[in-house]
Amino acid sequence: MTIHNDRKLTTTQSFEEILESVQPMISSILTSLRIYKDYDYYRQVATIAVWRAWLKADPSKGQLSGYIYSNIKGEILNELIKEKNYLAKIATVDDETLDYLRSEFEWEEYNYPESSNLLESLVCQLKQVERRILYLYYVEDLSDQDIAKILGFSVAASKKRRQRIIKKLRNKDFRVRKKQ
Repeated sequence: MTIHNDRKLTTTQSFEEILESVQPMISSILTSLRIYKDYDYYRQVATIAVWRAWLKADPSKGQLSGYIYSNIKGEILNELIKEKNYLAKIATVDDETLDYLRSEFEWEEYNYPESSNLLESLVCQLKQVERRILYLYYVEDLSDQDIAKILGFSVAASKKRRQRIIKKLRNKDFRVRKKQ
């Protein structure tokens, strides 16, 4: 927790003064958390954390620098967790898979770019487990038995779910409803 000029932070200082003083602290936290990707974004998260700490600081409860440090680190960790959870929920579908699904679901009557965009938007609107099943089956090329093991279903349930997903994507009413 190195503070610029070794100056003690106080709640009487302006936000700008405090923010300037804690820049080395922010850099240190980002380095310790090994944040190299989206560095500017996480620096902004840290700036907001400093602002919140500055607004809520109570000098009777301890040093401001410690409070700011814990706020910065906590906010960055929360943001990293949110990003990890978001990425875990998304099953991306590559162009090759979309092409395969497009031919599998008999979407040839549609123009290529429009049908791929529509199919991709429909896949994104499926439940997380449905997207995961499609991903494991078509992208990872796993069998129903393998998918059942991974997701904790019976083989019959895995196969039935996949068939329902395909039926849902083939259903023109579903496509029209989702398109609107």
